[in-house]
Amino acid sequence: MQEVLTINGLYKHYGRVHAVNDLSLTVKQGEIYGFLGPNGSGKTTTLGILTGVVNPDGGNFRWFNGGNDADNRKKIGTILEQPLFYPYLSGNENLKIVADIKKVDYSEIAEVLEIVDLSARAKDKFKHYSLGMKQRLALASALLGNPEVLILDEPTNGLDPMGIAQIRNLILRIADRGITIILASHLLDEVQKVCTHVCVMDSGKKLFSGSVDALEQVKGSLILASDKIDLLREKLQEHKGINKIETLGNNRILASFSSEQNPAHINMWLYEQGITLSHLEKKSSNLEQQFIDLLSVNQQPQK
Repeated sequence: MQEVLTINGLYKHYGRVHAVNDLSLTVKQGEIYGFLGPNGSGKTTTLGILTGVVNPDGGNFRWFNGGNDADNRKKIGTILEQPLFYPYLSGNENLKIVADIKKVDYSEIAEVLEIVDLSARAKDKFKHYSLGMKQRLALASALLGNPEVLILDEPTNGLDPMGIAQIRNLILRIADRGITIILASHLLDEVQKVCTHVCVMDSGKKLFSGSVDALEQVKGSLILASDKIDLLREKLQEHKGINKIETLGNNRILASFSSEQNPAHINMWLYEQGITLSHLEKKSSNLEQQFIDLLSVNQQPQK
C-alpha cells in the first residue's frame, strides 16, 4: 500500500518538557491509525504538528510522498478541537459556511449529511443538537472536499456510550470508503475496536508502533520473580526463545518470548540453572494489559 504519511525523528519541546521525542513512523493508505496514550503523552501535539498548527523543533514529516503543501492540505480533513459552529444556524447553513471556506460546491453537503446520519436534522439549529450530533456535524464538515485523510483528536471525548458507538461505527463506515483515518485517543477499548494500527506514546516517546493485532499477540510473556534477580536476567538472556527482558521492580522481570512457553518448563529450566522462582505468572494477551505494561516500563526511574 502507498505511504500516506512518513514521520522522521519528530521533536517538540516546551521548556524542559519533551512533548514529542524523536518520533518516527509511517501510515499507509487505508489504515485507521491511532495514537494511544494518557493525557500529556504527546498525541495532540503530534497531530498539531502534522496539521501545521504547531511548529516542530526538529525532525520532519511528509504527506503523500511530498509535493505542494497547499495541495496536500486540501486532501486532509481535520477535527482537532470541540466542534465550533454558529449556534443559531442550522446544520445545513453551518456546512454552507464551511463549503465557502473550502471553496466546495454546496451539492456535497447533502452527501456528507447522509454519511453522518444527519439528513433528517439538517434544518435544525446547531444549539439544539446533542453532543454526539455536534461531533457528527464536525465529521461532515471535515468530509467536505472529499479528503483522502481524516485527522481526529479524541473523537469520542465526552460522549455517552450510545454516542461513542455511533462515532465508532461512523469512523468504520468512512474508512470503508477508502479514506485513511488518523486519530488520537486515550480510550483503549475504542482503539481496539476501531484502529488497524497504533502508536503507543508516553511522555512524548513512542513505546510501540505497528498493527493492533501485533500489540495484542504476545505469544509468550511471563512475569518472574526471584531473590537472584541478576542471575535470573542473565540466564533468561541465554534462552534461545527470548525476545525482550524488562525489569518491573520488586525483583520481578517481564520476559517476552518469540513463541508460546509452558511456565512449568521455564520453571524447571531455571531451577536447573540454580534459580528458584518466588513468582511465575503467565501474561494475558489483551490490549489493555499490553498498554499498562508499556507505560509501567517507560515510567520506571532511570538508573
